[in-house]
Amino acid sequence: MSTQLQRALAIHSAPALCGIKASNLINVDYSDDLFKEIEELNKKFTNFRFYILKKDKNKVLILIYRKRVLERELNRNSNKEFLKELGYDVSSIDSMLLCLKERIAYDDFPHEIGVFLGYDLSDIKSFIENKKCLYTGYWKVYSNLDEKLELFSKYTRCKNCVIKMIDKGFPIENFMK
Repeated sequence: MSTQLQRALAIHSAPALCGIKASNLINVDYSDDLFKEIEELNKKFTNFRFYILKKDKNKVLILIYRKRVLERELNRNSNKEFLKELGYDVSSIDSMLLCLKERIAYDDFPHEIGVFLGYDLSDIKSFIENKKCLYTGYWKVYSNLDEKLELFSKYTRCKNCVIKMIDKGFPIENFMK
């Protein structure tokens, strides 16, 4: 795995790598080898996915997720209903990801992407309604602040641990099993 991709994964996707968050996004520099590398990773790690959401001449936006964790998040009745109201085909994770990819093609960051990233649905809806937030961390928080502060702390501890292990020479793949 390229050093650029390993570092991006450690810094931006540790919670998803470790299975404590539905997914994470990384935006990496485009290279001719990147797509081959992603294809190889998707073959090597069947429970873990790298899904290209958007590509331009300089950057590639990739959704990193553990399949079972993202499926659990997307199959919550409230999340499914929310996505369905927005016109998503909610029959499968693949159909939902394809719809997200299509929406990102014309809106760089559609608000419902928060569902895919494991954000609290009430926070997503409050953000859309432009309510006043209580705190900004991994996302804007509108309710249950103490609970989300603990969750954010867990994400940060996870990220720091993964970075520390990578810096000590452990391959990022150890976190993807």
